[in-house]
Amino acid sequence: MTPGSEPLAVLVGRLRAALVDRGYAGQAGALDGVLSGAAPAGTAGGDLPVLAHLDDAVARAGEEVDGELAAVLGSVAASARWTQTASYVREPPGPGFLDGYAHATLVSGDDVAVGLLLLGPQVHYPPHHHPAEEFYLPGATIRWLHGAGPAGVLVHHAPWQPHAMTTGDRPALLAYVWTGDVATPSAFC
Repeated sequence: MTPGSEPLAVLVGRLRAALVDRGYAGQAGALDGVLSGAAPAGTAGGDLPVLAHLDDAVARAGEEVDGELAAVLGSVAASARWTQTASYVREPPGPGFLDGYAHATLVSGDDVAVGLLLLGPQVHYPPHHHPAEEFYLPGATIRWLHGAGPAGVLVHHAPWQPHAMTTGDRPALLAYVWTGDVATPSAFC
């Protein structure tokens, strides 16, 4: 991390670069000004069980991607407002799912949101979808519905595209960008 850099700005810059590198320059443009023009998503919070795995997930990002990403993720995750999707809480997809899942929106605007997803060990996040176009920068290798996804490689989901993921023996921390309809939460398929 560059001395004096704000960790969230570094993370947004990394996400922007990953989008451009993969041919999503238009979507990367949605991140322009997101830090100055959008409202922060809240203050630190959350006593969710999965947060006990946060340090290991950050360490894993350092092992599987690089130390800069781990430092940035660790910093923003520590001050994030962690939560769970309300419909998931009302009707969990299976026993134990809520113990291994949380997300945090770090900053959002009318048509863009940047956040984190934390999944504990041995978690299956079942098929779900949403109207927002989604990009993940995973800090760990996980299994996706559509195949294996190496750590540090951008993963794209089109609007309403069903997708699912499964972790292995260790937790995983993923950064995400949503563009388009970011106000409508995801729902299980």
